[in-house]
Amino acid sequence: MTPFDRSLLRRLAEWDGAGAPITSLSLSVDGRTYPRKTDVEIRVDELIRRARSVAMAMGRDAVRSVERDTDAMSGFVRDDFERGGTRGLAMFSSHDAGLWDVALVPRPLMHRAVVGPDADLLPLEVVLETYRPSCLALVDYEKSRLFVVEMGQIEEVAGVTDDVPGRHDQGGRAQMRMQRHVDDHRARHLRHVAERLFALWRRRRFEHLVLAGPAEAHRELEAELHDYLRQRIRGHAVLPLSATTHQVLDKVLEVEERVERESERDVLERLEAAVGADNGGVVGLEPTLEALANDRVGELVVSHRLSAPGARCLACGRLMTRGSRCSSCGARTERIPDVVEAAVAVAFRTGARVETIVDDDPRPSFDGVGALLRF
Repeated sequence: MTPFDRSLLRRLAEWDGAGAPITSLSLSVDGRTYPRKTDVEIRVDELIRRARSVAMAMGRDAVRSVERDTDAMSGFVRDDFERGGTRGLAMFSSHDAGLWDVALVPRPLMHRAVVGPDADLLPLEVVLETYRPSCLALVDYEKSRLFVVEMGQIEEVAGVTDDVPGRHDQGGRAQMRMQRHVDDHRARHLRHVAERLFALWRRRRFEHLVLAGPAEAHRELEAELHDYLRQRIRGHAVLPLSATTHQVLDKVLEVEERVERESERDVLERLEAAVGADNGGVVGLEPTLEALANDRVGELVVSHRLSAPGARCLACGRLMTRGSRCSSCGARTERIPDVVEAAVAVAFRTGARVETIVDDDPRPSFDGVGALLRF
């Protein structure tokens, strides 16, 4: 098994199978949906049949290689896979080229079976984009609890408790002095929390921050935070200080999913504006592949549902939607089952960002794939 992070995606994107096909299977193994191991095995068998069907059109050598790949995947699920906290499973194999990787993911994945010259990275990219390392600070005026959430896994990492005197009901100046005294202790507690949060960020480098609590303390905490942390605030939430880790996790995931939908809308708006300016962006499969061939793609924008057959130049590697000869160098091409997935792999290899659009109702001007250009 391989740790699930962006280094895995980069390594898979750069894998050179020397012409041997790569079989990629991804699926949800969420126990709430598939409670029995046999439920997971049934899903895997369905995906294996799909992968072998694709290989049938690729020649005898591909069929043999994919059969060995899928035999290994079936054996892993039946003999070695232990679900634990895993909710998504991705397997990558190219028997003839010596590739075998398994990623256990704490979030459900799309059910996909892809056979081609590149690993199918879109399901993992969707999860990495949506679930960034996050922190939730659960705060009142006397106590706080700090949580870190990474890939759907939650850890309560620290707490801050300060003695804060209670208010009393004396009148006049005595009550005013006591109120100032209490307010000073409360402010001191919030500063302690802010200091602990900054120290935690320096160790864990979380990308998003959620401030929560039963009253207004979490809103007042914002003013005490370092600028680096204020820039990472993605929302406020009302939660009791006694909230369970499950309640905290649900709140963080809710915020993360909202932030990702907002990010998708933002990138589509930027793409639309760039295309409108007629120099900073392109939409559509053929213009996007042209931009990739010219190394102009700064950010590839692609729907997670889009796939299309295409061709790849055997000499220079250019991707095309069709053609037996490369439009750049004139060399022969090979047919590939999914040119969109191949484009994602090229984007990773060239250092471009990849924004996967999960929204089923994106802007009408978006044609399933596009790119923001580097220059």
